Amino acid sequence: MPRPIADRASGRIAVLGAASPAGAHLKAALADRGIPGGRVVLFGHQREVAVLSEYDGEARLVQAVDELDAEDYDAVFVCELGYDGGSLSQAANTGTLVVDMTGSIPGTVLAGASRESKDARLVAVPHAVTALLIGLLAPIHRAIGLASVSAFVLRPAADFGEAGLEELREQTVHLLRFEKTPVDVFGRQLAFNVLPEHLFPSGEESAATRVVRESRALLGAPELPLVLSQALVPSFFGHAVALHLELTRSGGSEAIEAWRGAAGVEIADDPETGATLDAPERSGLLIARVDAIAPSTLRVWALGSEAGATAAARAIAAGVEAGVL
Repeated sequence: MPRPIADRASGRIAVLGAASPAGAHLKAALADRGIPGGRVVLFGHQREVAVLSEYDGEARLVQAVDELDAEDYDAVFVCELGYDGGSLSQAANTGTLVVDMTGSIPGTVLAGASRESKDARLVAVPHAVTALLIGLLAPIHRAIGLASVSAFVLRPAADFGEAGLEELREQTVHLLRFEKTPVDVFGRQLAFNVLPEHLFPSGEESAATRVVRESRALLGAPELPLVLSQALVPSFFGHAVALHLELTRSGGSEAIEAWRGAAGVEIADDPETGATLDAPERSGLLIARVDAIAPSTLRVWALGSEAGATAAARAIAAGVEAGVL
């Protein structure tokens, strides 16, 4: 029998993929909410070598996922690919909140896409890039309407966690010494290079398909023509988003006002703003330039940061809505 779903907010929480980039953001978000370490258990795929992680500054051992019985936990956060969706779905059926940050578990309800997401026990959190796009697209879609969207997103090494940042630094140093570069994270040289999406590290090489699907669902526009391209650039932090928007009617000035009134979105006053280093230091979006190239056609250049933290915050919100955090 399914156990009662109530505001327990005291039971154990499992983090699957605790050592992954998404896991790092999720642990930080849990700690920021004040969730004590005694409630949080870290898991990963590793079975032969002990893996150390941390939670709120405390060193912790990452346990093998074989030791996990998801039904014993109030919430399970899935932060990397490769876990058994069947057993997690079964745990959700008995009352465990399962929050999927990978987009890989069948049968999930996308957080924010419907009223059902607040009551669901098997919830998917949108991809970090989805959060960037929705922050830009949703205000315009509500105020004017979108006829079509073409987006190009430049992603930094920070999207691949501390390991990605360190590898980009090491690659740069090694190249300047004319030495062979490490490629454990990116699979190839990123320093002084640009990687298109089909050459992304494993797990992200088909992210655009997921982002498009999620964006349409969150906008409530399943048939919206939306094309997304991505590239990984040799930048440590800061996302850049180039948008070509076809509106359902003319409204360039109305679009700018819609952005001005949107939470987490700013419009730059300085025309010299626009480099990725100008991205907000905290979570949020900065629209650096808007060009009306026709009455109902806009070209937009925007900057974003901490996309992973934004996704983690949405995962925490799912836990709060379910009464387990």
